[in-house]
Amino acid sequence: MNWDEARDRTVALYARLGMGLGRPGLPEVLSETQVRQAEEQFGVEFPEDYRQYLLRVSAGGRVRKLQFNGSRWDWDGARPEDHDRLHVPFPDHDSALAESEDAWDRQPKREDHISDAAYETAHNAWQETAYAIEAARATGAVFLNDDGCGFYTLSGQRTRARNHVVRRACDVRSPEPAAQR
Repeated sequence: MNWDEARDRTVALYARLGMGLGRPGLPEVLSETQVRQAEEQFGVEFPEDYRQYLLRVSAGGRVRKLQFNGSRWDWDGARPEDHDRLHVPFPDHDSALAESEDAWDRQPKREDHISDAAYETAHNAWQETAYAIEAARATGAVFLNDDGCGFYTLSGQRTRARNHVVRRACDVRSPEPAAQR
């Protein structure tokens, strides 16, 4: 990838949109020291293409901004617990998707239970398991951008092919409480 060209195209895009460097819009790049500090804090090495983006294009822009808030590094909109499992390997997409689909196939149905209470108990147990399975699908990744319609740009921090940013349909589901069904 030609990172200088990527930077030039990004700056030109922000200029056409009436945004520029130093104003709300495209954040400045980070230094090597800053990138290393963030990696050290999170206990990971960023994939090389994401590192180059931070170092040569911007600390944000198309992706969520990585910034130091005076006490810690974080991405815009992230919660501290979003990074608790960054050090865990990013799962194989096909295996994780199959596990998710299996869980959804096991979702309890009201007609299979003798009472509302029995259904609600079964549904609550299933919901807890489904939440854990869905959360595990993004383990070891940073959500860099919400592309809409269930598509996300993720940075898998520890993958078999670690040095890349992954764009995939995350299609993570969010189980509803039994009372809403």
